[in-house]
Amino acid sequence: MTIRNKLRITLVALFVFIIGLVGLNFVTFAQLDGDSPAVNASGSLRMRAYQLAWLSARLVPADADTAADLRRTMLAQIETYDRILAGLRRGDAEMNLRPASDEEVKEQLRTLQPLWEEYRTHVFAVAGAVGTEEKYEANAVVAAEVVGYVAEVDKLVTAYDNASQEKISVSKKIGVGVTVLAFLIFVISSYCIITEVLRPIAALTASFRDVAGKEADLTQQLTAKRSDEIGRIVQSFNTFVRDLRQIMQRAQACATEVSGLSDTMWRASVENSKAVECNAIAITNVAAHASEQDENIQMLDASMHGISAHLEEMQALAQTGNVNGTELLTSIEAVRACAQLAASASEEVAKASREITAHATDSAAAIEQETASLDAFAATSEQLKGLAADLDALVGRFKV
Repeated sequence: MTIRNKLRITLVALFVFIIGLVGLNFVTFAQLDGDSPAVNASGSLRMRAYQLAWLSARLVPADADTAADLRRTMLAQIETYDRILAGLRRGDAEMNLRPASDEEVKEQLRTLQPLWEEYRTHVFAVAGAVGTEEKYEANAVVAAEVVGYVAEVDKLVTAYDNASQEKISVSKKIGVGVTVLAFLIFVISSYCIITEVLRPIAALTASFRDVAGKEADLTQQLTAKRSDEIGRIVQSFNTFVRDLRQIMQRAQACATEVSGLSDTMWRASVENSKAVECNAIAITNVAAHASEQDENIQMLDASMHGISAHLEEMQALAQTGNVNGTELLTSIEAVRACAQLAASASEEVAKASREITAHATDSAAAIEQETASLDAFAATSEQLKGLAADLDALVGRFKV
């Protein structure tokens, strides 16, 4: 059952309880209001009984006119008396009297009815007496009975008063019971609210505080075997923490992997830098040897030209001296040919040496550019390693 339905049921129960309490109070007050006219009417019976005795005593010495008025008054009083007794037994809307419901009242009404009929008969006897002696005798009977009759009427008044007090006592007991019941409802409602709403919310708040605090504990898992709003919140919270923990675990693994890759890249950049430096040194040495070779070839070329010049002089001398001319000329020609071949070869070697020097210069420039790139690559690796360390430190804040 959801908290909304529980609150609705509680509110409906409280509403019904309040309506019932108000209705009970209205019924109790209505009964008490109905008892007041009955108590007043029963109390008036005493006064009317004494009035009839007083009218009977006045009727004895009265003259004819006064006696007639007294008789009419006595008959009106008796009629009213009969109506009050009937109203007390069966109820009378005009007199605002309700039928008697209390057993003690009913019993006293049954006891009082024949006593009233007897008392009424004696009053009628006084009213119907003709002679003075008869009037005195009838009035004496009325005077003798009035005290005992009024005592029975007092019992009726007491019965009504007891019934009213009993209703008041019952109303008080009901009020006490209602108060106790209201207190129990309040205690039960408070307990239900505390156990079903406040405590789960406090547990959720503490868990949120643990996740959001310094500990950043993502191992938090709440237990709530319930299907209301609190249970759905707990399930959503557990799902959120579980997903966040998985994300942090993947991030931690990625941070470790990135850190390892950054170390590998940094070591590779260092090794590549060393290899480039070695290549640069080798190319520099090649360029230096090529320069030396070029210088030697130039010296060889100069020597070849000198040999050729001397050979030309020897040839000129041989032609002029005619000494072993043919053989000398042949030797000279052979030497000249060799000198020419050496000069030609030296030119080819010098050309190749210049090309090597040019390529070595270009390679040195490329190596310098590659070295700069490797330095930038190493700096990037260091920066990536720092970022991986920061990511690992950030993930390390969470307890996964």
